[in-house]
Amino acid sequence: MKVSSSKFTFSLIAFAALLVSGSGLMIQDTYAAIDAPEFTCNHINTTATHCTFDQSVNGTLAILDWTLKASSTAVAGSSTTDVTITGIHNSTNVGVALTTPSEGVTNSNGDVEMSSGTGVVGAGYINGTDFILIHSAIDSDATYFINYTNNGATLSDVTTQQFGQIHSNEQGGVGAGGVGGAVGACAVEKEGCKYLKIGSNATAKDWMAPTAVSAEVVKSNPKQVRILMSESIANLNSTYLGFTMTTSGGGNAAVPASFSAANQTDYLLINLQHSVTPSDVLTISYTTDDGDGGVRGNHWITDAIDSSNYTNSGVLDSAEWAISGHGNRLMNFSALSITNWIPIGFAGNDNCYDCSPPTVTKVQVSLDGSTPVTVTNDNAVQINAGTGDTVSVIVTVADNVGADTMTFAGLYTNFGDAPDNLYYANNFDSFKSMSTSYYEWNARSDDTVFGNTDDITWSEATTTVNPDRTQTITYTMTINDAIESTQVWVDLGDMANNYGKSALPITLEVAGPPAITFASDDSQKVVSYFNESILMAIVSQWTATSSDDATNVEQLSSVLGIEDQLPTWTTSLASWVSDDKIDVADMIVAVEYVINQ
Repeated sequence: MKVSSSKFTFSLIAFAALLVSGSGLMIQDTYAAIDAPEFTCNHINTTATHCTFDQSVNGTLAILDWTLKASSTAVAGSSTTDVTITGIHNSTNVGVALTTPSEGVTNSNGDVEMSSGTGVVGAGYINGTDFILIHSAIDSDATYFINYTNNGATLSDVTTQQFGQIHSNEQGGVGAGGVGGAVGACAVEKEGCKYLKIGSNATAKDWMAPTAVSAEVVKSNPKQVRILMSESIANLNSTYLGFTMTTSGGGNAAVPASFSAANQTDYLLINLQHSVTPSDVLTISYTTDDGDGGVRGNHWITDAIDSSNYTNSGVLDSAEWAISGHGNRLMNFSALSITNWIPIGFAGNDNCYDCSPPTVTKVQVSLDGSTPVTVTNDNAVQINAGTGDTVSVIVTVADNVGADTMTFAGLYTNFGDAPDNLYYANNFDSFKSMSTSYYEWNARSDDTVFGNTDDITWSEATTTVNPDRTQTITYTMTINDAIESTQVWVDLGDMANNYGKSALPITLEVAGPPAITFASDDSQKVVSYFNESILMAIVSQWTATSSDDATNVEQLSSVLGIEDQLPTWTTSLASWVSDDKIDVADMIVAVEYVINQ
């Protein structure tokens, strides 16, 4: 690690601050950072970071001298850290066997300056090249900047002796010029004894192996187990033979049959020979030579980091790399519990995995792109649309095994006599009338769009899978001609071929040319709206938040579905409606009069 110009500036700032405080470091900085100790670091697991100096050093190990930061910036002398450090120890060169810290050292006044395990005045000495930082858990694919700040609290105020500093071993023998009893310490920086520069830092490498976080039976497929990993998998060169399963409860599902997962995902999929039953209590284990970190075998699972953690990892993109893979390899694990989602006695049948169709959990409607309004069976809505309007019906669906696996969802309306093509005469409302305009969304094939006439044309439906595994489907229709009052129905289907039809709390009606006009010509513009309660809800959601009158008018026009620019004074109408000063009908009459002038 070379100290960059920015880091050098950082050191000078720290040095100037220390000069003002009279800490006596001027002699130290008189000597340039030539041959000063430098260090590199590796995150060896989520709670330990191993650092190595490029030469043997002496000094005090103090927690507050070090920080783990998300960025390289750190304040000299500060202990502020993004990841809490709980311990610091000298270590072996492999960074695993921690050695016991020194018990303390007595200064010239007989006071103990450093006691084992404390963060302020030190946790023993380092007399070598390696030390370990123990810290709060970090993500297994994270990297942090390790900063040496030399916190002021680690310096002794007894005479001029300075503890908490790290420096190269002095040439000419251990202990020459030492102070405070520290083995190999030197009182001043000189040739052969260079101090670790305040502000030095290193970007830790990711040497953390991915781990198996949890496992579950896939709700949509009882013959598949999904293992969630701590990070994305980039190199997957393994087979199902590395995985073994156990079961209790009398089931026969604990036999892996194949292994599948796409690279760059954070889960692995194990396909089973038999379906999991409600009584199965399952665990899964992973064992390979590669998982032990031993000699290269034939199979491995790694993350995306070419950390050179394995001697056989080779050079990236080289022939050796192509053979052996790269990255941190998944270690062996055993007896990871598998969550079994299959309910006992589901749908009155112990052997039934999925016997229920998807259900509607939420319905919203929107006219001409206005803010969607939620409707329920207790608050049904009649949409009074006009020709040229667009109506969106937004349906959120749940399923007992997750609606993200749903395969079919159709919306049906414009019910009446049988359509001309009897092939499409199979969707009925509660009055046994047949749908002559509908849209059927299919997850595994092209969507089906039918219109016996051109009364309604459909835009492509959109779907969104929500975090709770419900799914929202948006159907949008454009009204081209008058339609008599009609119901709106949905039909929903899942992977197990469970289908369920239900009427939505919506009635759609498109009237012919209006009987009332506000102008002498035959062309009349009207405000398309829902029933009074729905329009009231839409208007109430709008408030004049902008200081610009033109912006407020534009927003109100959009809410009402009007393309024309309304006069500025009309914004007061919406406010009066919200304040119950006028009725919604009064506002409609006024707005329609204005737009027809």
